[in-house]
Amino acid sequence: MGLTSTTIIREYIEKNVAEFDRTILEKKDEYRGILDSKNTDIILLPSGEEIVVSYADISITGSDRAKPQIRVFMDKTRVSYQYAKTNQKRFFLFTIFSKDNAMAKNISNYDPHDYIVAIETNIDNETSRRDLRSMYDFLDEYIGAGKESDFVRCANGFHQSGIYQASFIKIQENGIVKTDAFKNYITYFDSRPYMNSVVDSVSNELKKDDNNTYNRIIFGAPGTGKSHKLEEDSKQFGENTERVTFHPNYSYAQFVGTYKPIQGENPTDIKYEYVPGPFMRTYVNALNNPEKKFLLLIEEINRANVAAVFGDVFQLLDRKNGVSEYPIATSEDIKKHLLEKLDCLKDQDINELSDEEKKMYLEMKIPENMYIWATMNSADQGVFPMDTAFKRRWEFEYISVNEPEQVAKIEKYVIPMCANTEQGYYVNWNDLRTRINSILIDNCKVNEDKLLGPFFISKNVLDDIKANKDEKDRILAIDKESRSDEDNNILAEICKKEISYMKAFESKVIMYLFEDVMKMRAEKIFIDYAQKKGKMIFSEICKAFEEDGEHIFGIVDIGHLGIKDTDNI
Repeated sequence: MGLTSTTIIREYIEKNVAEFDRTILEKKDEYRGILDSKNTDIILLPSGEEIVVSYADISITGSDRAKPQIRVFMDKTRVSYQYAKTNQKRFFLFTIFSKDNAMAKNISNYDPHDYIVAIETNIDNETSRRDLRSMYDFLDEYIGAGKESDFVRCANGFHQSGIYQASFIKIQENGIVKTDAFKNYITYFDSRPYMNSVVDSVSNELKKDDNNTYNRIIFGAPGTGKSHKLEEDSKQFGENTERVTFHPNYSYAQFVGTYKPIQGENPTDIKYEYVPGPFMRTYVNALNNPEKKFLLLIEEINRANVAAVFGDVFQLLDRKNGVSEYPIATSEDIKKHLLEKLDCLKDQDINELSDEEKKMYLEMKIPENMYIWATMNSADQGVFPMDTAFKRRWEFEYISVNEPEQVAKIEKYVIPMCANTEQGYYVNWNDLRTRINSILIDNCKVNEDKLLGPFFISKNVLDDIKANKDEKDRILAIDKESRSDEDNNILAEICKKEISYMKAFESKVIMYLFEDVMKMRAEKIFIDYAQKKGKMIFSEICKAFEEDGEHIFGIVDIGHLGIKDTDNI
C-alpha cells in the first residue's frame, strides 16, 4: 500500500469522522516540544474532552515463512503515554496492517486492512516491540467461526504477544467505510492504566456490559480487588448466586454432581443418591426459572485442573446469545436427576413428552439466564495452566494494580514504621506500595501480575491501622503534663498495636516478596539490607525492617507522617 499506519488512520479520521477536531500540535504551546506530531495527535471529542492518540507502525519480517512475523514498535509512543499519564488524559495507541495483501499470508477470513487495532497496555512496562501475529491469528479464527466481527476484544489469554489486551475495530467492509464502531470506541472506552473519567453506561453493541457477560474471568495481581468487584457486580442476581472456590483436589463429581452414599432415617440405612454440585444446582434453577438470572461464581478458578473439573461441560461454554451452541448428551444419572428436578418434567409419562421436552433431559445446553463468572491469579504458586481451547471460551477482564477507582480508596491509609522507638513514624500505604512495585518492575523485571495491588493488605487491617493512628494523633495533640492516666494507657496500647501491624506487614508483604516473587533474587528487592548484610535470611530481613522500616528496600525519600512521641511510654 505504500502508506504508514499513521497516515492511514489519520486520513480515515480526517475524511470520515468529521466531528473529531484533530489539534495541530505545533500550534498549541502546551504540546510544543513535548509531543511528536509525527506520531501523536490530540483529538477533541464532542464532549469537550481532549484525548491523546498515538500511532504505531507495523513491520514484517521473515517474509519467506509460511506466515511472516508481524511486529509493532512501542517505543515511539512512550513520551505521549507519559504525557497523558501525568495530565490524566485518556491515551489510545492505534495501528493498522499497512503492508500489501501479499504480506498477510494465511489470513483468509478477513482483510486486516479493514480493522484498526487498539493496543491496550501499560507502555511503562512494554519492550520496544511486540509480535502481533498471534492476535491476528485469533481474529482469523474468531471470524472464521462466524461470530460478530465489527468489534473484537482480544485479551492476553487468547494470544501470546504479551500485550494485555487489544481491540479490532472494523472501519471498512466490502469497500464501504464504517465509522460507528471507531467513534464509539474512542468516545466510551478507557485505555489502561490511569484514567478515572470514562463514561460508565453506554448502550451500543460495541461496549459490552460486564454485568451481562456470560463467561467472565477477572484476573490481576494479588490485592487488586477481583473478588470484591465480582461481589459488587453479582448484587444484581440477589439470592440467585452460588459461590464455589476451586482447589487442587476439586473434581468433576464435586462441581457437576455424582452419586454418593446418604444416611437414611435409620443410621444403619445407607442409600445412594445423586448429589448435584454447584454447576448442576445453578443449571436446574435457571431452567426452572427462565424469567430470572442465575450466577455461578468461581473463586480461584486456576487453582484446580479446570479441564478435569469441567469435563464434558467444557463444550457448553461455547455460547451464542447466551445459549450453548453445542449440546452434550446427558449421562444416565443426570437424566434421572433432571426428570426429578425440572418442573416441566415432574410427574409426567416419559412416553408422552414432546420432542422439545425430551431434549430437556436427553441433552444439556446452558440457558441464556445462567452466568458463570470467576477470578484467577496467575501469580500464585501451585496454580494449574489453562489450555487455549478453554481460555477461548471466556471473556477475560484485567484489573491493573493502579486501577484509579481502587487506588482512590486507599489514599488515606498508612503503615507504621520502626514502631515503639524514638524514630517511629508512619508512611502512606499507597506511596510505599507504589515504590516497591517500581523496584520490582525496574530492578527485578517482575511481571505485573506479581506486583502489590491496592488491597494486598486487607481493607479491614488498613482501617484498623488508620483508626489507631487517628487515636494516637488525638492523644499526642494533648500536652504531656495534661494527659490523663487513661490517655497514657491508651497510648501504650496503641504502640503495642503498631508492633503487631508491622508483624502483619512482615508476614503478608515481606514473606510474599521473599518467598513468592523474588525467590533466589531477594537481594534485588531488599536492596539496602543486601548491601549491609549480604545474606538473605527471612528472619533477619524482618528484624532489619523493624529497625529500619522502608529503608531495607532502598527507599529513602518517601514522606513520613506523624513522628511519634514515646517519652513517657
